[in-house]
Amino acid sequence: MNNFFQFLLHFIFIATFLFVYIIAIIILKPFRLHRKRKVSTLSLKLSYLIYLAFFLAFVYLVLFFADNEVNTEENMENGISTVYYIIVLVSFFIPNIGIMIRRRFNKNRGTYNYLVSAMNFLIILALVFLMNHVQWDF
Repeated sequence: MNNFFQFLLHFIFIATFLFVYIIAIIILKPFRLHRKRKVSTLSLKLSYLIYLAFFLAFVYLVLFFADNEVNTEENMENGISTVYYIIVLVSFFIPNIGIMIRRRFNKNRGTYNYLVSAMNFLIILALVFLMNHVQWDF
């Protein structure tokens, strides 16, 4: 019976994450481009969607497959966990704020789009780094 509830919980989270991702695609309209800034707009929207996929996958993995047997006191003394938490918090807020305030930049929006796209890809690399350094319990 425990396996059924575990499967149900996995299914609910996967369905919720897919729903969030589809809503993000609907709101962003990634292939509706600005006529003057086609490439920068496309790079910003696609980099955000790629970031969101990596972030949702990371959250799913941490929720269900992170090794709970790791000694947290030892990690807290080393400061490793603090760095990981800061990376996760930054990776949650920066891309979302960047995509929300993009319309407030009128003069330098092309540069802004490229800058936020670069930050999105750096955050994707940070999430991949975290995925490689967390001990998983599959």
